[in-house]
Amino acid sequence: MPVFEYEGLNARGKPVRGVVDAEGPRAARQALRRQGVFASRVSPVARAEREPQRRPRFFPGRGISPVELALLTRQLATLLDAGLPLVGALTGLLEQTENQRTRRVLSQIRAGVNEGKAFHEVLGEHPSSFPPIYRNMVRSGEASGTLPVVLGRLADFLEDSVAFRRRLQSALVYPLLMGFLGTGILWFLLSYVVPRVTRIFEDLHQALPLPTRLLLATSAWFRAYWWVGVALALGGWLLLRRYGRTPRGRRTLHRLWLRTPAIGRFLSTVAVSRFARTLGTLLASGVELLTALEISKSVLGNAVLEEAVERARDEVREGRSLSQALRATGEFSPVVCQMVAVGEESGALDTLLLKVSDAFEARVEAAVATLTSLIEPIMILALGAAVGFVVLSILLPIFEMSQLVG
Repeated sequence: MPVFEYEGLNARGKPVRGVVDAEGPRAARQALRRQGVFASRVSPVARAEREPQRRPRFFPGRGISPVELALLTRQLATLLDAGLPLVGALTGLLEQTENQRTRRVLSQIRAGVNEGKAFHEVLGEHPSSFPPIYRNMVRSGEASGTLPVVLGRLADFLEDSVAFRRRLQSALVYPLLMGFLGTGILWFLLSYVVPRVTRIFEDLHQALPLPTRLLLATSAWFRAYWWVGVALALGGWLLLRRYGRTPRGRRTLHRLWLRTPAIGRFLSTVAVSRFARTLGTLLASGVELLTALEISKSVLGNAVLEEAVERARDEVREGRSLSQALRATGEFSPVVCQMVAVGEESGALDTLLLKVSDAFEARVEAAVATLTSLIEPIMILALGAAVGFVVLSILLPIFEMSQLVG
């Protein structure tokens, strides 16, 4: 069904704007009039804006934002749990949503459900807004008749994912800020302060101390060839990025990251936490194990671990237990394999996986806190040493001149 944008006045005379789905402009105006809106402009939405994006991502960039998706899911679960039909719940969400992009997506979803399509099928037309885990959990909820419960679990999952990501980002803000600040200070000293002091020393025609000569040479090279360093850094980053987009390059770089001391353990912990939470949430919602493994591997973000899960899935298909299959890959810690084995034996695999995720998230946050507490003094000392070297190099010739004069 076509989608139209409109502008007009509501029954109170206040200007309103939004989108409405209708067979044509005239039908759109009639539908708005029934809602108490007197449209001054009705225009069709461009086809490019209505077509779904075909780049599925766990945290979509061009579709509905993760924060808004979590909020919409929570509201939809509440409305359905209160007894509203799906179309009525979608209408309620559409009326209270102000973001135009989100309104377009919700309008198309409501139109598809009105046409008789299954909810998960309509969501599949918008992969940039609804990742595979979302669509498969909705499909499971529709099949079992527990859509409100499944949407509630999905809202919990999305909220936990967003909160975890925010905690990591907030912990890294200060070190990044210190890094940018230190780089800016050194740039200012080498490009502005040191050259002006250099002119004074050149007029004196006397031998300079070694630190001063090193500083002057560094400043001269920096002012003359700073673009070389920038070009090399940018070129190296582009080449590395291009190589990382190839299957072989992605696998090589990801394996290198995993084998890097400290960093590899941190990245592995983050990936396993996301994998366990996703798999546990899918299993709790009734998604079949093989399908859940296929979906969950996409959230790992590491080619080596993705291949390990793929091998584990193939072995599970052949009849091995999940714990044995994960242990055979050699990429998952014994703790994870043991917890999975306990979950399989007790019949509570989904619950144990969520506990694994909670434990690993706690490890990640502790590691980030420790790393941040170490980085801060190291960066302060490094910045202080660099600034101190510059100041000392400038003051040494002055001290020597004062001794000669005295």
